[in-house]
Amino acid sequence: MSVDVLTRTPAVLKRPVVFYAVVYLAMALWFWQSDLVPGDSASRVANAWYTLFSRDPHLAAIGFVWNPLPSLILLPFLPLGLIFPALTQQGLLVVLVSAALMTATVPVLHDVLRRSDVPRTARLVLTGAFALHPMIVIYSGNGMSEACFLLCLMLAVRALVIWLVDGRPEQLVPLGLAIGLAYGARYEALAPAAAVPVLVFLTTFVRTAGERPRRMASARADAVIAGLPGLLAVILWALAGKLIVGQWFATFSSQYGNSAQVSANATGISSVTGDDLPGRFGYWVQQMSGLAPLFLLILVAALGMAWRRRDPRALAACTVLGSVLAFDGLAFLSGTSFGWLRFHITVIPLTVLLAGHLIAARPRPVVVPLALGAVLISIPATLVTLGQPALAREESEWFTADGAERTRGLTMVNRQVAADLDAMGLPDGAVLTDAAYAFGVVLASDHPRQFVITPDRDFAASVADPGGHGVRYLLLSAQGAADAVRLRTSVSAAPLRSWHDPRGGLQWTLVPVR
Repeated sequence: MSVDVLTRTPAVLKRPVVFYAVVYLAMALWFWQSDLVPGDSASRVANAWYTLFSRDPHLAAIGFVWNPLPSLILLPFLPLGLIFPALTQQGLLVVLVSAALMTATVPVLHDVLRRSDVPRTARLVLTGAFALHPMIVIYSGNGMSEACFLLCLMLAVRALVIWLVDGRPEQLVPLGLAIGLAYGARYEALAPAAAVPVLVFLTTFVRTAGERPRRMASARADAVIAGLPGLLAVILWALAGKLIVGQWFATFSSQYGNSAQVSANATGISSVTGDDLPGRFGYWVQQMSGLAPLFLLILVAALGMAWRRRDPRALAACTVLGSVLAFDGLAFLSGTSFGWLRFHITVIPLTVLLAGHLIAARPRPVVVPLALGAVLISIPATLVTLGQPALAREESEWFTADGAERTRGLTMVNRQVAADLDAMGLPDGAVLTDAAYAFGVVLASDHPRQFVITPDRDFAASVADPGGHGVRYLLLSAQGAADAVRLRTSVSAAPLRSWHDPRGGLQWTLVPVR
């Protein structure tokens, strides 16, 4: 968050922000204490941890399948795990950082509402409607990438609002940087990275005086300033992936990436979401309606009012947040997405900000309560949606009895595997395993250097000749479809032992190398 937002946060907001911080902290501690920290969150800790404390520490160990920013943020705090092991071994660090990032997002959104001329009382209510929305509360404390992504997006919206008002080119610099950082958090930032320069170009072209060549030149310059950081983020990350792992965009081409995962789970996904476009569209509408039932109405009313008043500020949220929402929607409808409920999370701040623009345009006794009610109704609607496992498939793994038992059971079996291997007193590099699945085991271990893992630079050689590289055991995932150790080694010895989850499902097998 910029210093400007921190120093200019109104005193009237400071107490609510402290309250929201406490709520988010409580949610983070609940996830940790309940042993429900999601695997996605733990993997972010692991990716950061490999760069400093693995058997072969190096920066490239952070991985190239997923965006690096959520892991990079953790790096300065990882040494604290040597003093307080729960920070890394049990995922406490990642949920605390997530809570801090979501807390930082709240005053940024409030500042956007203030700059949109929303009256103070309505502004505070709208800020609370965002901050206490059930999805925001959940994803403030579970350590996933949503908090980091939303903060970057809201910083981009703020910078774009400022530029649309005063037109100073220097405001395009923080705008571009925020979008570049957003791409460091999630691939969906490709959408605003493409959409924002277009808006900037058209806006500068329309409001610049003079002849057409001069207007075109000014528009191109502003579009480059706004778009260059995002473009560089995409190019440099792709180039690093190509040079180090031989893949431009590993999330699409890697056996561990999103495309491979969606393909492997296509049957299960379609059984819930529908296997054709009409079915997926209906599912998407249900999810969107559950998060923000009156979003479409607010969108049309706010944009119509902005058009009448010739107020471009509403375009900031629509371009940044709306493009992400459209990107995720198209990805799901085309069958290239899991269709998780959280993929639509940007509809929450977008609805709040558009309602703010509507109130600012017509701050009348009838309009204000209607706009606020249209936003506040999202809270009970989302609570109902979260109670439907078919729509809230990820969330049901934390907030239903069966789902929580299953999630907790996987966490416990990973810790048991780590404890049993630690008790064997093995030397460094004795256990070969695929970190894409074994990250929970590696993090939970008190002797993590006993593992040869995927990011290690000698992993490929060890897989080709385990015994020749000092490997004594193979730790194989029973559920990992792309487990490189299982697929690429030819060791056929009988398993030494295996580990099952509390429901009896086989999770891990330890095979000796002879």
